[in-house]
Amino acid sequence: MSLVNNSAQIEDLPDEVLEFILSLIPPYKDLHDCMQVSKRWRRCVLNVAKTKQRNLHKAIVDFDIRWDTLTPVDMAPTISKRYSHTAVIHENSMYVFGGCTCSMTTFNDLWKLDLSKRQWVRPVAMGTYPSPKACSSLVCYKDLLVLFGGWAYPPSYPLYQSWHLFNELHIYDIIANRWTCINTTNAPPPTAGHSVSVVGEWMIMFGGIHKPSTAVHCEKSNDVWKLNLETWSWHRQEVEGEPRPHGRLGQTQVVLDNNNLLIIGGSGGPTLNYCDAWILNMEGVVWRWKQVEIEGKSNKPNNIWTNPGCKIGEKIVVLNRIRENQTCPIVYYPKNSWVTRRNPQEDSKLARIDLANRQPDRDENVNGRRGVLRNHKREANDEDLYQPGCSNNQRGEILINNWSPSINSLAAFSVPNNKMSKSERIREQRVARLAELKENLKKEKEEKIRSHYLGIYVLDLSRALNSKPFVTWLPPKNLGNGPEETILYTLLPGKSELVMFGGIKKDPTSLGFSVNINNQISNSLHFITAPNYVI
Repeated sequence: MSLVNNSAQIEDLPDEVLEFILSLIPPYKDLHDCMQVSKRWRRCVLNVAKTKQRNLHKAIVDFDIRWDTLTPVDMAPTISKRYSHTAVIHENSMYVFGGCTCSMTTFNDLWKLDLSKRQWVRPVAMGTYPSPKACSSLVCYKDLLVLFGGWAYPPSYPLYQSWHLFNELHIYDIIANRWTCINTTNAPPPTAGHSVSVVGEWMIMFGGIHKPSTAVHCEKSNDVWKLNLETWSWHRQEVEGEPRPHGRLGQTQVVLDNNNLLIIGGSGGPTLNYCDAWILNMEGVVWRWKQVEIEGKSNKPNNIWTNPGCKIGEKIVVLNRIRENQTCPIVYYPKNSWVTRRNPQEDSKLARIDLANRQPDRDENVNGRRGVLRNHKREANDEDLYQPGCSNNQRGEILINNWSPSINSLAAFSVPNNKMSKSERIREQRVARLAELKENLKKEKEEKIRSHYLGIYVLDLSRALNSKPFVTWLPPKNLGNGPEETILYTLLPGKSELVMFGGIKKDPTSLGFSVNINNQISNSLHFITAPNYVI
């Protein structure tokens, strides 16, 4: 009697189940290698790639994204913390160059992230290395990485030197693992903070901060330069059109098609941030600027120039602080008022004390300012310490700020403890309790910063090339918390995901107490993907 083997094979699975299994593989080399198994697997892999890309577009439009984070603890070796670096994705890897830290240090190292394995590798390259610098530009052309410009901190000695700008052009050959310095003529002046795009065989550069040979100080630029990526020759492009964008740095630049670029945002100085949009038409010998109308301005992010945009299909994704624009009802407390949210359980940590609108006391002697009136109705009792919807920290803040007399201030009205009334004993206990709360809050503030988190903001480009062009900021919704608010990071489009790396946490000293600034710099990786779907 023979036994029949009825065990199921993977080839017996329906296409839908096989595609679901393949969708769990990172969409890079490992998934690509699955195409070599059979024609059926190749067809399923192509379907998975299209579906994952379509799901990402839908998740961005619906503001329904998933955040995945990899910290350096999970990876070894790893890249050092940095911000104002530059990065580019080539095939299955992300390359990161340079950047700086707050210890007056700029880098000239090149790191490679294997996006399939999520592991860092530092190529030991040959050739002529670039200078250490930040705010440079890096683009990919064929199997070459093209690096231009940037700035570096001044050396510590001799003293009083200014920071340095570069107009060096370096090429990194990925296959040969070699750096090459290209000597060019008619190059742009030393520039940093500019934006670049690759269109055909040209690298188009706009703006930045530069230092012309005839200038004493640095200037914001609105010049357009182009670099031929075959001959390595620079050309300053003549552009017509009025008005035209003001000089700026830190703007986002994306390619709309082979004849048009879009510029949004940028900074014109410490207190001048732009939120405008411009199209650069590259047809003909003389190119043209055209300003683009922006709709939905109330939905735009508050800060664009330190938060780079990333183009996905006909959308630009910008990460920025999640807004807190809900109307908050006022709950009154004796002498002062404090604010809580409509739903305290939703985010009770964001409740704040509102002292700006309180009414001054008419009688300076009332309510414990210079003493206690024995027969006066007391303001609160122990139950006031336990307001519903408040955390322990909020209760302490409320009571400390609304009422904080010292024990000495009651000396004029004090009596021996054995003759104290019940209300006076409660009051004395409350003073001791408040002092303890105040000390605990002081210690906690020294260790913890009130955090804000990043969410996505989306700019619709579908009508950017109309006869009357305009772009639209979509109303944000369903904003899920991303990483803690960070600026000067890189954000790149991978295969059906966005890759965010590095940066520095914004406003680390906003609460007025000292923090270790080096701890605010990041080398974490964050991946934005569509939610997982179950068949």
